[in-house]
Amino acid sequence: MVDLSILIVCYNSRSYIADCLSGLYEHTKECDYEVLLVDCSNDGTVDLVKSRFPQTRIIENTQNLGYGLGNNFLANHAQGKFLLLLNPDVIVSDDAIGELYRTANAMPEAGAVGGVTRLPDGSHDPGCRQTVPTLFRLLVAAAGGGRFLNGALADNATEAAEVETLSGAFMLVRRDAWDQVEGFDTSFFMYSEELDLCQRLKTMGWKIVMTPRAKIIHLVGGGQNQSPRRILLIAQARMHFFRKYWSRPKVVVGGALVWLHAMIRVVAATVAGRIVGGKRAEGLKHAYEGIVFKPESWWHGYQRNDSGTK
Repeated sequence: MVDLSILIVCYNSRSYIADCLSGLYEHTKECDYEVLLVDCSNDGTVDLVKSRFPQTRIIENTQNLGYGLGNNFLANHAQGKFLLLLNPDVIVSDDAIGELYRTANAMPEAGAVGGVTRLPDGSHDPGCRQTVPTLFRLLVAAAGGGRFLNGALADNATEAAEVETLSGAFMLVRRDAWDQVEGFDTSFFMYSEELDLCQRLKTMGWKIVMTPRAKIIHLVGGGQNQSPRRILLIAQARMHFFRKYWSRPKVVVGGALVWLHAMIRVVAATVAGRIVGGKRAEGLKHAYEGIVFKPESWWHGYQRNDSGTK
């Protein structure tokens, strides 16, 4: 058994997997670890990894498993006492993985430990600051106040502390905690699966912890953070989460607020486009139109035959 198993689920990741693995192998020194990778596409990622990073264990696969099922699949092959979920579009530039590992060892009550993730421009990665949804928080986000919601550490934090949830792009999970909750709920194809995992860990008595000393850069889907498909999948995942944890009346109100959030952005982008023009306004409008005009595509959450890419 090794100290740490690093799990990487790839989908069309050839353009950035080399940077991810280069940083990982260069900067992770102080623990015994293995790296397991599964590719859910056919873009040449596997051939590149075999050629440049032969120490990586590639677990053969022929279908798009999605994020949760993909990590569960890799975990079944892992030998580590801890599992690190790492997105292929993450850049490890210092001993961030070692910091997670040391924090987890120092805090045995922590079922999962995460770090601070930032975007390439240095701004906060929204996925690192997620909050557990409430109707009030959905209303605040719809009104444009989402940037004021933060379920993570304060910006000036210097020590590890308990938080609401973690980003699935960079999350270390204690193996016995993972086994206790049986990994990800695979009814979530993409998005909100880490929120659900943290909720279930907390239900079992584990703490969710973040350390400010572990920092990485997250490219967020290879630059597709405002793609209509991504926005649709996020809405779909949110509704799936609501339906799992909320009463039916609360789900209806929550869904209405998700729709309102999108509608406000479509209207604002339309007005801005007519006044000043620009590709940014047109892109924002296009990203959210599917939520507004095709609610049947996300209202019911994930269905058995859904598929998508993160």
